[in-house]
Amino acid sequence: MSEFHTIFVISCIAVLAPLLNRIPAFARAPIVAIEVLLGMLVGPSGAGLVAADGAVNFLMEFGLVYLFFQAGFEFNQKEITGKPLRLGFFAWLVSLSLSVVISGLLYLVGLVEAPLLVALILPTTAFGILIPVLRQAGDLDNEFGRYVLGVAAVSELGPLILASIVLAQHNHHLHQTLLSALFIALGLAAIFFLKTVRSDRLAENIVYWLGDGELLPIRIALVVLLGFVSFADRLGMELVVGSYMAGMAVAVLVRGTKAEILNDRLTAIGSGFLIPLFFIESGASFDFVALVRSPATVALFAFFCVAFLLIRLAPLNLFRGTVPERDMPALALLSSTTLPLVVALTYLGVGRGQLAPETASALVGAAMVTVTAFPTLAFWLRGTRQPSRLESSISSIAHAVADWFSSQAAGAFAKLPPRWIETLQDAERRVSDLFNRP
Repeated sequence: MSEFHTIFVISCIAVLAPLLNRIPAFARAPIVAIEVLLGMLVGPSGAGLVAADGAVNFLMEFGLVYLFFQAGFEFNQKEITGKPLRLGFFAWLVSLSLSVVISGLLYLVGLVEAPLLVALILPTTAFGILIPVLRQAGDLDNEFGRYVLGVAAVSELGPLILASIVLAQHNHHLHQTLLSALFIALGLAAIFFLKTVRSDRLAENIVYWLGDGELLPIRIALVVLLGFVSFADRLGMELVVGSYMAGMAVAVLVRGTKAEILNDRLTAIGSGFLIPLFFIESGASFDFVALVRSPATVALFAFFCVAFLLIRLAPLNLFRGTVPERDMPALALLSSTTLPLVVALTYLGVGRGQLAPETASALVGAAMVTVTAFPTLAFWLRGTRQPSRLESSISSIAHAVADWFSSQAAGAFAKLPPRWIETLQDAERRVSDLFNRP
């Protein structure tokens, strides 16, 4: 199949998705969900109009890289620092702990092969997806949106940092840990350096250069992206870690200045072509036949669908008194929304022989459910003025699960030795001070 024909079909779907989103029946569905579903319809498991060829595969990978690059420069630390980020950090720790238990049990009964990798995948959140989803719903700049992004930022950045260590070859985990620490230290140093060189004069020059035909600032931003990604690859880090830090570096240089228009230009490149291509091709590449071929894989898929949400319901009571009771189920649903990291980590896990293709299919299939169904359900719950019986039932179940986990955690905490309790409380205070620091 001609690669130009494949890209043409993908481009048509990229145009069709926002048009469908303007129809009332699809108005509450995120555009990315529509793109994934349309990709499945035209892929090899559907109409067979789109196939994954060499060039298309590269563009898909570059779309994934650009998605995290865009998430990096859209991450505004000033807006979600403090309490949203602190609660997001503790919520992720609770979810990660429960995920370790769940994946360990699956490993013991022989259903998964890489428990640490699965434990890292389950509590991921798609920060890059939630930004346009929240913007579409009008929640990007309100309190609810900030707490969602607080969870999402930690739940994306934490797994990004740990991924390279978990995926390291046998007996090379310490070596990869040191390389990862080196990359993060150098990346943060580069970001700090860019922060010191920003000035009004530089911002004026960037705006001026954006007006000429060469678009020099965009070329430089892409060099920064490819430089971070290339350096991350050389040190054995995942490409998306480099792209995320590259986005943060660009944002530090221009945010709050006249040159912030550069972010809009870079967003146009990603949202106009590369990122829709990634989601459409993700849907097209999904092997639905492999998922339903084995009853065990189907059961694992159903289990992961529940697990993605269950581990986000567990820490929900951390937000009690901060987020309105009615919005807490929606917070859990949006926190469970994930796909890019699941696709990236399962792809790498299969390629390195740490994850069976059937397990990867079940995880990716469940992640597609979180992208297509969870945000739609979340905004339906928040959008109804008068709570229906179904909405009340969903909310009651969510709060019951959160209360049960809270009671179990409180009971386990009370049984710890007093010295351990004091150590944990001291650690909690230190973390809180760190996130509350201006």
